[in-house]
Amino acid sequence: MVFAVAMLSCSHEDGDRPEIKKDVLINVLFDIHLTDGYLSYSGARIDRDRERIEGAYDYVLRKYNITPKQFSNTMKYYSRHTDDYEKLYNKVIEKLTKYETENLSSDDNKTLKNKSDRD
Repeated sequence: MVFAVAMLSCSHEDGDRPEIKKDVLINVLFDIHLTDGYLSYSGARIDRDRERIEGAYDYVLRKYNITPKQFSNTMKYYSRHTDDYEKLYNKVIEKLTKYETENLSSDDNKTLKNKSDRD
């Protein structure tokens, strides 16, 4: 019995399952992509805006009560389970596509496209 409990506690530490539930991770990755877009659009650069950039990503993790270590361990898990990650990430892409369709007008899309063409 003690061995079984020890094995269960070790399996979580060893990355046999992700620390962050799939539905939560989908939301985290969605928010990270939105943050990427905001930072890119605002012209943030790592060489001069490091604190603001780190703060933006830290905010996303705090929003979901996730530590950087939990996020890192979860991503390590998925780096070893790429089929699972691909399925999960397809859901992130679906969510981003739905967000774009619902929240960006055609004028917004033209503005973003023109900005990316200039960069």
